[in-house]
Amino acid sequence: MKIMVVDDAQDYRESLTELFRLWGHVVVEAGNGAEALTHLADPDLHIVVSDWMMPEMDGIDLCRAIRSACRDDYVYVILLTGKTSREDIIHGLNAGADEVLCKPFDFQILLGRIQVAERIIGMTMRLVEQNRQLMDASKDLPGNCNHGTPVLSPAARIKEQLLPCNKASALPINTAWMFNPSATVTGDLFNFIDLGEEVLGFYQLDISGQGIPVAMLSICLCNTLTSCQAFDNNKYLRSDPSTVVSNINRQLVVPGQKCNQYITMVYGTVNKHSGEGRLCIAGHPPPFTVLPDGGINRMKPGGMPAGMFADSGYSDISFQLRPGERLVLYSDGITNCVNEKNLPFGLEQFQELLADTATAPLNSMTETLEQRLGEWRGSAVPGDDMSMLVLERPHA
Repeated sequence: MKIMVVDDAQDYRESLTELFRLWGHVVVEAGNGAEALTHLADPDLHIVVSDWMMPEMDGIDLCRAIRSACRDDYVYVILLTGKTSREDIIHGLNAGADEVLCKPFDFQILLGRIQVAERIIGMTMRLVEQNRQLMDASKDLPGNCNHGTPVLSPAARIKEQLLPCNKASALPINTAWMFNPSATVTGDLFNFIDLGEEVLGFYQLDISGQGIPVAMLSICLCNTLTSCQAFDNNKYLRSDPSTVVSNINRQLVVPGQKCNQYITMVYGTVNKHSGEGRLCIAGHPPPFTVLPDGGINRMKPGGMPAGMFADSGYSDISFQLRPGERLVLYSDGITNCVNEKNLPFGLEQFQELLADTATAPLNSMTETLEQRLGEWRGSAVPGDDMSMLVLERPHA
């Protein structure tokens, strides 16, 4: 893969260049951000490793310029810096960097971050190619019966790779989820994150729109929330949920540009043993707590979706998950799921199902919901992803 090394110190730049070449990569060099931008039109360039402090255009301005560039694919940016404060690291991420590595850094960590970048770029490239093939194949369908909306099941399979895979990392909290993708690539994404010291992070988000841009943003957000550990990302994700959401909001907003893409989301943390937690809601359906006796409590709505306004304010909601209680995060694809008569599944029917399955095993609850939604939908084509993430504190 082609990597661009950007640094005004020639000896340091040449050292990194030699290192990347030993690792088997093609490398181009630039002495500052302004020079780096002249290489950005190269379609084979997918990774940029840049210093922060440089003349003419520094690494922060370079990150912003890359994110504002009109490219159909994604450029993964690793920012190198001698700055070590938490505020500086967050500033770099907000400017558009995917990773911030503090100097001096372990070269094996840098290699690991390059390998992460390769996986993400590889996934987006496969997604784009599969979409192109499906678009070509759709033109040959009789009467073009899909009306220009191809079924992207391979793309949905790629996105499913971003969903939770290791329930053991959440223990003693029990977890379950349901993901029923739509016919096109849309934006539901959810996961939980082991943050150490008995803390579990969790999130669910829904990206506006559909197609390749949504899938690419899903991959980037998943990486931001789960993979950035080289700079002690746990400390960042263990901070107030509203701070995490605010930083994502600022990262999505492009100053001076109209909002073309936004996300609704819930991000939170919970102590695995005490059940004490906090979460922040940004335009997403408020979560439920389900009591063992079938009682349902719905949290209050939160702030604006992330990515719409740079000055959007967010706040935390505290909750206590008692033994036997469940926290249910869900996307509006569930309540908006329509049947053949164009009637939505609705919030009331969803709540009744949660109450009826309050004491059933988690997997049984998700299977019941999926079956009920399938029966409700009938032959109607799902127009949106339907997803749910459930956290349960077990009985003592």
